Amino acid sequence: MMDRRSELFQKIQMVSFVLVDTNLYLDTHPDDRAALNYYHKYRTLMDQMVQEYTDNYGPLTPYTVKSADMWTWIDQPWPWEKEANSYVELR
Repeated sequence: MMDRRSELFQKIQMVSFVLVDTNLYLDTHPDDRAALNYYHKYRTLMDQMVQEYTDNYGPLTPYTVKSADMWTWIDQPWPWEKEANSYVELR
């Protein structure tokens, strides 16, 4: 069974793929209103999931670092470092 962190990370990866794929389609069909609406729907979902992940588990990318006082990108294991994440959760 997946914990919430792993589940959210997996969903972010899936929606990221949807956005890239839709982006490629829109590159060749820029006037397709349904595809554009589809893109916006999943872009909004992505923004919400990334915000939830960042708020609860730390930044996913250097672009989501909250760096008002200090650079925190290096404070925790990166999201793809599964072994390190497991170690941190056990401590």
